[in-house]
Amino acid sequence: MSFHEKSAWASLLAIGVVFTPYLVIVLRQPLAFGILVVAVIALVIILTAFHVINAISSKLIRERGVTPPIDELDRMIELRAAKYAGFVLACAVLTWCLFAMISVMAWGVSAGGEPSNLAEFRIPVTQALTAVHWLFASFVLANCVYYASIVVGYRKLAHG
Repeated sequence: MSFHEKSAWASLLAIGVVFTPYLVIVLRQPLAFGILVVAVIALVIILTAFHVINAISSKLIRERGVTPPIDELDRMIELRAAKYAGFVLACAVLTWCLFAMISVMAWGVSAGGEPSNLAEFRIPVTQALTAVHWLFASFVLANCVYYASIVVGYRKLAHG
């Protein structure tokens, strides 16, 4: 495996390991704000440790002291991955927006607000935060698609 493929594997696995429990917790308890800080710190520690180990174990880095340059093939794989991730993110965000527009009236009415009186219109905090967490989950999903697409691109090359 190349340096860039190992890096994509590590990023994909780290995001999955860190953000799967995070999303499970915050979608059950939307008011758990502090867990995001813990998740980000854990992600930084995991990725830093892996990249240090990857850099030490990579022969080119040991010999020359520089990371392998990104060539045209690497750029093509990353551009294709970015295209897929962008498509997934766009679909997820548009779906979230449509869901929010349709659901906001039902949430407000069930919380005691009247659609005709916008000054009294309310949305419960837990439902609003749950919607925000779902939006964040779409960003996490787009990142997973990005790194998975890079891995698949390199695996296709390896298997011809």
